[in-house]
Amino acid sequence: MRKLLALSALLLASCGHAPVPSAQHPMLGQAVTIALPTDGGALVSIPSQDGKSTVLDFWGPTCEPCRKKLPELVAKNAELQARGARLILVAVLADGESTEQAKSTLQQWGVDWPFLVDRSNASRSQLGVEGLPATLVVDAQGKLVWSATPDATAQDVLAAIP
Repeated sequence: MRKLLALSALLLASCGHAPVPSAQHPMLGQAVTIALPTDGGALVSIPSQDGKSTVLDFWGPTCEPCRKKLPELVAKNAELQARGARLILVAVLADGESTEQAKSTLQQWGVDWPFLVDRSNASRSQLGVEGLPATLVVDAQGKLVWSATPDATAQDVLAAIP
């Protein structure tokens, strides 16, 4: 019986997905705040006061790696919500890129999802986002607790939710 219990515990432990360590980030452990407009123009502040963790996924219409990562993360939304987190997409738009172009890009990627718009490099200056794609996890208290490594998967993001 002990062997069976030990084997069961081992199998259960191996089925879980251990969190991937965070990438180095200058703001880890610090409170983050940012306010950006939605694709419809309303201003949204992060963190919100609803007591949920937030997954911020930064992407751009011409970002080829984003084409794969963003839809995979959106597909995990139900699991994110089950873990008490919300997913917020942030379109980092270069000069000459429009909100409409970003919407069209998401449609081409098979994603129908609202997003925030960063036209002024607020994500870079306020959150330290240097390249795309970038995924950050902010805990319910508004502290940055995890930054995705370049090879992080959507499952890694799920595992990083506090």
